[in-house]
Amino acid sequence: MELVILGSAGWVPQEGRMTTALAVRWGDLLVVLDAGTGLARLREPAYRRLLPPAGRPVHIFLSHYHLDHTAGLTYLPALWSQNPTVIHAPASEGQQGEDLTGLLESLVGPPFFPHGFSGFPFPVAVEALMPGTVVVEPGDPDAVRVDVRVQRHPGSSLGFRVGDALAFLTDTAYDPEAAAFVEGVPVLVHEAWVAGWDAPGTPQAGRAAHVSAEEAARTARDGGVGELLLSHLPPHGDEAAYAQMLACSWTRSAARAVFPATQLCRDGLSRLVRVPR
Repeated sequence: MELVILGSAGWVPQEGRMTTALAVRWGDLLVVLDAGTGLARLREPAYRRLLPPAGRPVHIFLSHYHLDHTAGLTYLPALWSQNPTVIHAPASEGQQGEDLTGLLESLVGPPFFPHGFSGFPFPVAVEALMPGTVVVEPGDPDAVRVDVRVQRHPGSSLGFRVGDALAFLTDTAYDPEAAAFVEGVPVLVHEAWVAGWDAPGTPQAGRAAHVSAEEAARTARDGGVGELLLSHLPPHGDEAAYAQMLACSWTRSAARAVFPATQLCRDGLSRLVRVPR
């Protein structure tokens, strides 16, 4: 399984980083986790190889509806034309795909976009996504399991585990129980909004909604993962500030002090992950 970071910025594109989107390619199957502005990278020659053959579906999993994670849905007609697309959209109890189609078309449709999904050059299905397990393309040799977990974030958000290969946690307050959800995965992609909440001058406004690099490292350490990739990097920093998330002078609790196998995400970063059969 190949993981490619399409967008690694949180909220605002910056420093050569698009907002959050991850591509997971497994055989002829493409799973996209979040649809931020990074989705546009699939138009670039270096990323076109990730697209599946004509007729093969693309599955998009949305962690939540904030615009930095959904803006890329309006790009879809420019990215592929012969791949049916399934959008797995967070749902409340009782919501069906039809309800969620209307919700998404309030973003991807008039007056904000020329047409809704019916005007796309390929069929689009919207499926309700709730905590539990989704089997993508069941019965297919490339079928993959996606486990889904509720997180604490304004309006709620979802965390994902793709088989036993990787996990993706973004836009969430720190939760010690997340370690059990990600246990043993080779790669954990986790947001990091600040280096640590006790750093001098650190804004505290996001503490109930986001995770520090040090907290992400705790989740990686306690979950026994192979590697931690820090993503959804904040607009109040620059590359030097992001580097401080890994190791800095004001505390011994910087990310690498807690979990040495920590790296910063960057757009284009790729990991090949062995998938247990």
